[in-house]
Amino acid sequence: MKTQFSRTKTLVSGILCGLPLSTLSLCGLSGCGKLDTGAYAEPSVRIKLADASGATKEPGTSSEGPVVASGAPGTFSGRVVLKGAAPSPKVMYEKGKAPKEADICSASGAIMDETLLIGADNGIANVFLYLDKAPAGFNVTPRTEPIMFDQKNCTFLTHALICQVGQPIQITNDDGIPHNTKNFPLKNDQNNATVGGKNRVGETIVYKKPERVPVGVKCDFHAWMSAYHLPIDHPFGAVTDKDGNFKIENLPAGDYQFKIWHERADGGKGGFLESKYKVSVKGDMKPVDIPEDAAKFGL
Repeated sequence: MKTQFSRTKTLVSGILCGLPLSTLSLCGLSGCGKLDTGAYAEPSVRIKLADASGATKEPGTSSEGPVVASGAPGTFSGRVVLKGAAPSPKVMYEKGKAPKEADICSASGAIMDETLLIGADNGIANVFLYLDKAPAGFNVTPRTEPIMFDQKNCTFLTHALICQVGQPIQITNDDGIPHNTKNFPLKNDQNNATVGGKNRVGETIVYKKPERVPVGVKCDFHAWMSAYHLPIDHPFGAVTDKDGNFKIENLPAGDYQFKIWHERADGGKGGFLESKYKVSVKGDMKPVDIPEDAAKFGL
């Protein structure tokens, strides 16, 4: 047994010694941003590693981040669209009929259900598209300018955002009554920031770790208020606009598997519309339509 182990150890050492040091170099760099991309850096040389069974890791599945290739970066863009009949906008409370502080919360109009918003040509708003990890060898300058997260007529603005790990989120309040912003992260410390009426300076929260899925945000004072934050440690993520459009720029050449997440997926509990959406970056890229069946949203 001891002799066999020694032979195996000698064999492995011989194989490694026969490879140049640069070939064995594996790196994992982190950074992030909202939609900003930082400076592009050519990736280091990487090799596929065999596991105990002899199988190799495919691009996009490395524990250290997606495997990248040489070549010009590209832009992943397009629309996420509903495949099926779009539901009518849902009113939660008519104008002036909010269950609490109606003279402010629903004074200027009805309070709408934001859990599924369908725009022009069946485009789906507030869909998150992002990579789990930064591509290997990509250097990103940390973002320091704050992202504004406001509250008006007892509604969070905006409903869905991507932030950088370490980037401040400035919580302000345009209403004449107090609100609190309570989040429910899995990896970060929970925040519960109360912001008084008409406070345009507000409070700041910072996510120190990336999250695998968007973090829910609520207001204890007004139970219908909800939003989502997604902290990631790289710039390769986006949230679709009101018509389902998105753009993720400066992706290094290579093959990737994107997460596509929406709060109404998985029976309304929030989940992945796609967990491994394949994207191949080879320089110039045409915008794509990503159809999602209405059944995924419980329609």
